[in-house]
Amino acid sequence: MKKLIITLFITFLFHTSAAFAHSDHGKISPNVAINIAIKTTQQLTFKDFGFNVGKLNENWMNLSIDDYSLYATEANRYIVSASNKVNKESIYFFMSLSGEILQVNSEAKF
Repeated sequence: MKKLIITLFITFLFHTSAAFAHSDHGKISPNVAINIAIKTTQQLTFKDFGFNVGKLNENWMNLSIDDYSLYATEANRYIVSASNKVNKESIYFFMSLSGEILQVNSEAKF
């Protein structure tokens, strides 16, 4: 049963890859940006998508919404931070205002 649930979850994650790009929906809110970062974090525990952080350790799946925050808003970009208390590490998601993830790194330098 546990394997079935994990398989369904993985399938759901990869079928919702639209979380990476919302360019046809206009400007997203900071809350939606945080939700996109949460989904992206979960996907990065399964696969390296070419971002600087690579494939994340499984304990990144255990973050709660409280571990994410809007780090900065620039002219046409959001930066969302995720803090992993277990690893004592943070990662930062640089995304367009339409929700497209442009970069993910551990330095918040974009």
